[in-house]
Amino acid sequence: MPARSLFRGLLWTLVGLLLVAHVGGGWYFSSELIADGFIPDPSPVVTPVGDYEIVEVSYQTPLGQMDAFHLPASGTTWVIHVHGKGATPDEAEYLFGPLQKAGYPQLSISYRNDENQPLDPSGYYQYGSTEWEDIRGAMEFAQANGAKGVVFSGFSTGSSHVLSFLYRHDFDEIQGLILDAPNIDMGDTVDFAASQRDMPVLPMKVPPTITWVAKFITSLRIGVNWKAIDYTDKAQTSLRAPVLIHHGADDQTVPVTQSIALVEAAPDLVRLIQVPGAGHVESYETDPEKYLEDVLSFLQEIG
Repeated sequence: MPARSLFRGLLWTLVGLLLVAHVGGGWYFSSELIADGFIPDPSPVVTPVGDYEIVEVSYQTPLGQMDAFHLPASGTTWVIHVHGKGATPDEAEYLFGPLQKAGYPQLSISYRNDENQPLDPSGYYQYGSTEWEDIRGAMEFAQANGAKGVVFSGFSTGSSHVLSFLYRHDFDEIQGLILDAPNIDMGDTVDFAASQRDMPVLPMKVPPTITWVAKFITSLRIGVNWKAIDYTDKAQTSLRAPVLIHHGADDQTVPVTQSIALVEAAPDLVRLIQVPGAGHVESYETDPEKYLEDVLSFLQEIG
């Protein structure tokens, strides 16, 4: 009996320590997650200069006017670029000249929480849950200025904003999507980052159980609905336009498995090009000529 009681005592002590470790670790990593992933930290916007014509414009959203770069061209199919978290509208600059020369007008937009733009009412990045309204405003600007068709170009988290808009609206004018390293399941991205991160003090990576607790606490603290910002899960029923994806096979920020999941959900609509040796949003840099050839061929196919 004494031995059994001692064992029970040790067992409950272990359970208590594990509980304290998970709650404490979950709260710690929740704070890190909120700071790194949800509190706006916009980069300064600089108007790029290159071998193309560019005009600074603004478009209307429910939060007010937002800024964008317009690159005029002769065609009626517009390409609307949506940058990733921490980037600016010039993220798409390497497409500006080639697409303009090919006759595609472009709009590269700022959106809520960017520098000098209206803040989201929540005060946080929402990974498409609210940013889709800004995408709608950009499309309405394009249509008001002659667009007969629209192709969205999303980079990293910008892809989530684009898909969130697309899943809510059934417009014949949306001809296709061009996505680069799409961050379209933020919960999975958090899991991936945690699996590569060392625990404080302990010689081990962050275990999935602590990551789950951190995400749960984050939901309680700032209202994140992780399922709502998983856009791979909705693709089978809601994706209604052809998609071209470039994703670096060595991406250590957003796992290429998210793009693979999108292909599996809608194989007739999604074409994935995995780029060996490319990291996050580095597919163009790895092979610029092939990247541009892929994009221009896709635009011709869907146009």
